[in-house]
Amino acid sequence: MEAPRKSNVTYQFFDTKIGPLRQITALITPDHVGLFRDTYGNILPMVEDLDASQRSLIHTCLQFYDPQLRCFTFQDFQLAPLLEEYAMILGVPLQHCVPFNSDMPPPEHKDIDKALHLEVFLVKENLSSKGGLSGFHLDFVVDKAEECAAHRNWEAVCALLALGVYGIMLFADEPKFVSMSAIHIFLLKNPVPTLLGYFYFSVHNKNEKRRGRLVRCCAPLFHKWLVGHLPNDDGFLNPHQARNWARRLVVLTAKDSRWCNQNTKGGDFVVRCGKYPNVPLLGMKGCINYNPILLRRQLGYALTHAPKDQDLVESLYFPVQDNLELVKQAAGAWRNIQTKGVIVYGKCNNISSS
Repeated sequence: MEAPRKSNVTYQFFDTKIGPLRQITALITPDHVGLFRDTYGNILPMVEDLDASQRSLIHTCLQFYDPQLRCFTFQDFQLAPLLEEYAMILGVPLQHCVPFNSDMPPPEHKDIDKALHLEVFLVKENLSSKGGLSGFHLDFVVDKAEECAAHRNWEAVCALLALGVYGIMLFADEPKFVSMSAIHIFLLKNPVPTLLGYFYFSVHNKNEKRRGRLVRCCAPLFHKWLVGHLPNDDGFLNPHQARNWARRLVVLTAKDSRWCNQNTKGGDFVVRCGKYPNVPLLGMKGCINYNPILLRRQLGYALTHAPKDQDLVESLYFPVQDNLELVKQAAGAWRNIQTKGVIVYGKCNNISSS
């Protein structure tokens, strides 16, 4: 299968200022690194400034996006991020329940206080707005983390750092601002479906318009996923050859790819939800389906036959704004999840949804 030929699209990524997050990270002593990782997973490596070569690799890969299949189509194979792969990279559990969506009521202040190990009413006093969004300015998060470190309140320091990573790196909306949506996802402890929806909807939307512009996704996370599937040799990943990414990617074949990680190989994976023949993803800006049936090989399963057309149809693609009923339908499908042929009825005690 040949990759589709089309004109290049210029994509841009958030120019994230990670200095304040590094400032909080420096507060955590080696004795408490384990506390952070055990509680919030492996999200600190996302606090990264991508260099020119890394950005060039991502930009080049996005040129291979196939909007019909919802994946990246190379010479004779397809690749695309899976829920299970993102969960493995981040070291956070993938919960089989209704993920964050715009139909959910915002969290209560007391629940935010509790999750951040802060005094009651502190959240109410420090919530502000930026760009029409409610949330915390990053300066508040940094100042409070420094204050908590001085009082040796390490649980609060770790929580504030994790919240900063969610708001500035994983779910960036406004520079140096942690939106209420990011706070809500942080409380739900199930970020992966939203991260994947954020990525697919943004890439698909920019590709469809052929104007490129800003891709709303965590670029370091996508880069780590992509590099994990590329040939693991210096000749291919040499950063000094950034100008040659297009030439190198266009000749990739199935035998060149590193297909699966040992931590995900042979495990269950979500193949469809509810009435949909594929998986509905609810991002922060829009909803879109993706087709994990095409990507079985990335989890160590052989593709024994071609997928059926009905498994690859566009089942949903729409912006969140002004489409609340469609959002409700997509969210409801997550109550009935099929994982590799097994029906799982999603339950999540900390979620209110209609």
